[in-house]
Amino acid sequence: MTRRLNWFLLGLILLLGLPYYWLLLDNRPGDAQLKPVTIAQLRQLAASIPGEAPYAVEVELSSFRRMPGNLFVAGSGLKRKLIGVMAWRLPIKGGKPVVIDSGLPKAAATDMGMEQFDAAAQARIEAALRDAGLILITHEHIDHEGGLIALNNPTALAAARLNPAQISGNRWSEMLPWPQGPRPRPAITGTAPVAVAPGVVVIPAHSHTPGSQMIFVRLASGQEFLFAGDISTFTQNWTETRARSRLVGDFLAPEERREVFAWLRSIQALKAQNPGLVVLPGHDYEWVIDPQNRTGVRQGFTSPSV
Repeated sequence: MTRRLNWFLLGLILLLGLPYYWLLLDNRPGDAQLKPVTIAQLRQLAASIPGEAPYAVEVELSSFRRMPGNLFVAGSGLKRKLIGVMAWRLPIKGGKPVVIDSGLPKAAATDMGMEQFDAAAQARIEAALRDAGLILITHEHIDHEGGLIALNNPTALAAARLNPAQISGNRWSEMLPWPQGPRPRPAITGTAPVAVAPGVVVIPAHSHTPGSQMIFVRLASGQEFLFAGDISTFTQNWTETRARSRLVGDFLAPEERREVFAWLRSIQALKAQNPGLVVLPGHDYEWVIDPQNRTGVRQGFTSPSV
């Protein structure tokens, strides 16, 4: 009886344990190779457009929910992590700001199961979008692109420089489709890093989504930032080379896992080339604002006149 029970328990462990390991813990990067991107190249591009570079990085938290860490950082544990929907504003002396990502309107936040929605923060994000001289989106999921789509403001759409995948569709588009009428024309169409403003460089990074891109920013002070989007949802993704779980990355929000690992390794290489580089993850709001991390990011958008 005991022997049969042991075999039964072993079978049960295998039946449940193997899928659990595969879906939530497996983190093998395979043979993902570094991308040919260097800090020297990005600095050269950042300086290639004359004019005033941004002087600060500001963040707003539009909404958030908490979910088990294993989902977004494979093998990191079941403790729930705060997943923040953020937008970023880069003010420029004597000019209009750069805005990166766009928050999420309330209806879409509710549909996505956000625990809290900050209407005042989203209103500040929308004001920044209307005032922006340049709008960039890290990728075409609605928790990054949704605020711009819902706002449907001609001035904001004219300021947006999107790539083809960010215009042709978005994840969960049934929740928040592009409105009827003309969409922005693709303005970023290549695969190599490209300067888009003084101090601002877009790095096309097809991986998490077809339209994924990272954004390198060199402030007027010389401080450098890398906006990683959801290639690195949390800081732990790039510091430990941990992709999203297969449950999320293969099934719920499919991504090209090998390419994600290649970019995570490339982020590490860029950080090694400049230890002062601040890598800003796509949803790790608590890490961004933690004073111990000394990110230099300011909480809250300043008014358009600042």
